[in-house]
Amino acid sequence: MWYLDDMIEVSGKTNLLLADLGGTLSFWKMNLPHLKHKDCLARIDLFNLDAGSAQNGEIEGVLIRTRAGDMTNLKDVPDGQYDIAFSNSAIEHAGNLAQQHRAAGEIRRIAGRFVLQTPNRFFPLEPHFYVPFFALLPLGLRARLHQHFKLGWLAPEPDALRARIDCEQIRLLSGKEIRLLFPDAYVHREFLMGLAKSFIVTGKGTV
Repeated sequence: MWYLDDMIEVSGKTNLLLADLGGTLSFWKMNLPHLKHKDCLARIDLFNLDAGSAQNGEIEGVLIRTRAGDMTNLKDVPDGQYDIAFSNSAIEHAGNLAQQHRAAGEIRRIAGRFVLQTPNRFFPLEPHFYVPFFALLPLGLRARLHQHFKLGWLAPEPDALRARIDCEQIRLLSGKEIRLLFPDAYVHREFLMGLAKSFIVTGKGTV
């Protein structure tokens, strides 16, 4: 979370509003107590496609509010409403590259600054299915493996169409694509065993 701490410090503000695209209350219960500059946050809004079963709360004096929203089209959120947009391992679930491009645009539109983390497509171990180089396999092969085996935290999906949809809905990004989606941002690589495991992208919004 050091990258979020740095972003809060650089903003030089207090009573910050933070939008977490794809976030959960459990994530913040685990991580917010370790955030050095958490006292500068007034509220965190969690945006997810289905927020019906989620609960509002308060952690370390920071209000947590859940909202229904699609990160590719946050039509109910005015330009620049938030000080910081935050997204941890969510943009890879936004859809195809066109939808990920729309999500990148929304991240920059709704906040003055943003912090985003996403896995590296070319890291040897795929973080959802736990199969080496799974993201680089042809879609048909990925779907057939998903049909017949428990992969990572995903149970087998016997239905061929649903298995294909599951695999299509997780699209990891390469470093080149990250730079195309966020051309003016700073891209930091997180390393594990000397290999780039994931990307952390930080930058300013468009407002």
